[in-house]
Amino acid sequence: MKVAQDELFEQRFMSACRRSDEFQVSRMLGSASDGMVALVSCTTPGFMWPHKQYALKVCFNFGLDSDEARNAFINEFAELAKLPPHPNIVRFLCEFIDEINDNIRPHLPEFARESSIIRHQDGTQINRKTQYFVMEHIDMNLSRLLVSRFAPPSIVPHRMVATIISQVGSALQHLDHHRLAHRNLNLNNIMVETRVVDESTNEIEITRCVLIDFACSCRLSHDMKSTFVVHHGAIHGNMWGNIVHIAPELHSALGSARIARGRQEVELDYSRQSVFELGVLGFEIVNGDLPVSGYPGSVISQSTGMIQYGDDHIARISPDQLGEEQASMLRRAVSCDPSRRPSLDELIRCFDPTGELSTSLVASAFNERSLQQQQQEESQPPTSMTQPQDPRSIQPQQPPPRRPRPQPQPRGMSLL
Repeated sequence: MKVAQDELFEQRFMSACRRSDEFQVSRMLGSASDGMVALVSCTTPGFMWPHKQYALKVCFNFGLDSDEARNAFINEFAELAKLPPHPNIVRFLCEFIDEINDNIRPHLPEFARESSIIRHQDGTQINRKTQYFVMEHIDMNLSRLLVSRFAPPSIVPHRMVATIISQVGSALQHLDHHRLAHRNLNLNNIMVETRVVDESTNEIEITRCVLIDFACSCRLSHDMKSTFVVHHGAIHGNMWGNIVHIAPELHSALGSARIARGRQEVELDYSRQSVFELGVLGFEIVNGDLPVSGYPGSVISQSTGMIQYGDDHIARISPDQLGEEQASMLRRAVSCDPSRRPSLDELIRCFDPTGELSTSLVASAFNERSLQQQQQEESQPPTSMTQPQDPRSIQPQQPPPRRPRPQPQPRGMSLL
């Protein structure tokens, strides 16, 4: 498949990029205390797509040497770089340490701009180094789409809800298969690609959902478990995650250890975490709120640290907002008792029984992007190869003849 061949070539080429001045900044996409993200294009000679845009993260880990800098943000790229590709998980292209050059400095927030130069007592100055990540760029996140298109009292179309659940669910299945917990699933960390289906009404549909931000991710054992150290009420280790999307049994295990004195190793079972967090996401899309109001603080025992709630605590979903079977499945997905939750596959099949929304639309979106990219490149003059011996200048081979894509077969509706 040509798209796969092109992406492989793009990945190999980008992995050899080691300088910040190989990227031209268009504009800043956002910033926080630990870094900023800029929209960039690659200007390295020999790159086949000089007009394609990427997200470049500039980390504000100033004052650290290369090893310390990489360790400070290791979760943002280490696990993602090892993960096999999946259409619903953001593509990570490269990571490197380099100086903050003049192509980057004007776009930094003021405090970071001042810190980007080291001034010596003799009046000389040098550029500070920092860490960079390059990932694919998708312009819209799910939170912004819902606010701009479906603010209350608007109802998110049922097909769109099904697309989100099935595609994000497919990403979570991929993570479960490779024993990785994301732990920060939320509306801001799901990017979406859309297309107009009716120009007269400006009606759109989502063609692709992409899960981003692996800063809170953690590696799991073969039986989907991870061990945390709790010492005098504090959790030791990497960030624990987005608490409103963390399953009750995980909160309870850590909560009871926090109340106990001394140092304890707590084994957390993530086997039912993915279906819980996808269920919470479903409620946020459909109802605009959490399934359990004030979770987790409203349902946690101060004396034991345990979380307990029943079905009567879980919000109802109006028939206008979602079908009865799907609403019932979402409520089961966020049950306090993990044994009552459906499997992740059952939840996905309930929303997408034929697999159409998690396969054909994604394939269509990839093909559409590839066609647009090809047309754009054909309209530009060819780029000369200034370094013909550079291994990155090798053109990708033509793909073999494509076999007909098998049509997805119905997989049946799950039983409630």
